[in-house]
Amino acid sequence: MLTQMRRSPAALSCCTVQSALRAHHDRLLRVDTDLDSMLDLFELAVTWGELDYSEAPVLAPVLWLDFARDHHWRFPERAERIFSLATDVAFRARPAAARDELGDDGARRVSLRSVISEVMADVVAI
Repeated sequence: MLTQMRRSPAALSCCTVQSALRAHHDRLLRVDTDLDSMLDLFELAVTWGELDYSEAPVLAPVLWLDFARDHHWRFPERAERIFSLATDVAFRARPAAARDELGDDGARRVSLRSVISEVMADVVAI
């Protein structure tokens, strides 16, 4: 409800989303003001290349930048940075590429954690 009040009526009326994706859509709408929603997005981004989300009711990373562009935000610059960074993380977090570059799974997880730490520090600095 609070998120809807922050968005313009025009954005509410022209945003169409499949009912199955509504919960994820609504969580994404809060990433610029709610740390838990932002962390959920980054958790999805980090695990996108490792887990099978084909049956999950979530918007794929390839759609995140369009989603950010098509909605109104309380903090537009922050939302743009969050979605840009999350998209970048999702496309960089590919297990095979990470294994080839770093070796074993333990080293890859440390690398992904460091990426998230840098992203969070960057977002908090806003």
